Amino acid sequence: MAGFEVGELRSFPLFEGLEIKRLQSLLQEHRTLQVPTQHQLVFEGDWNDGLFLIRSGVVKVRHLTLQGEEVVIALLGAGEMFGELAMLLGNSRRTADVVALTPLEVVKLRWTTVQQELDHSTGFALEMARLQARRLLSLGRRFSLRGQDATTRVLATLLELAFCSGYGNDPLAPIPDLKQTEIAAIAGLARGTTSRILTQLRAKETIVEAAEGLRLANLEPLRRRGLLEP
Repeated sequence: MAGFEVGELRSFPLFEGLEIKRLQSLLQEHRTLQVPTQHQLVFEGDWNDGLFLIRSGVVKVRHLTLQGEEVVIALLGAGEMFGELAMLLGNSRRTADVVALTPLEVVKLRWTTVQQELDHSTGFALEMARLQARRLLSLGRRFSLRGQDATTRVLATLLELAFCSGYGNDPLAPIPDLKQTEIAAIAGLARGTTSRILTQLRAKETIVEAAEGLRLANLEPLRRRGLLEP
């Protein structure tokens, strides 16, 4: 397992503006973890004190309703992080579940060192605030899609998975090889509906099979639905 060093920490947008000595401080007592698919790293309501950086792989952030229904509120891929909200709220209680959708490598930082940097650097605190603003906008877009037709919701899910796959937000990037039940849960649809739409998209060659799973091959339907810029 390759070590996680200062240069790689700086590749995460939140940390790119920090001085070397501050980055070194953040890496004190860090841990690198290998996580298998479907492993749940974080349980909503649990107490914990770690901030996780995704080195590779994709996770889903979810809530479970009282009826046991899964509501996916975010997908996160390489270069992103999770676990910061409980730290910012100051109560150390996790606000959602986090589950690995693919094999995952994460780096766990101690909250105390991150909190010290927030207290020390107004620039770092501002970047953290901007991250939360982007998360809020993304959540708003996700829930606005719930009012769209099923095909739009499946296409939006496939696009988001492509963006999370670690190829620099490329809509044509390989999509992680997930079960149809997982794609359905992310899109907020029944499995039968999702299966039917995926079959139609394959028939129209909007999506094609790739070595890693699926891949979007025709972006025009996404542009027509406002999911991508013209």
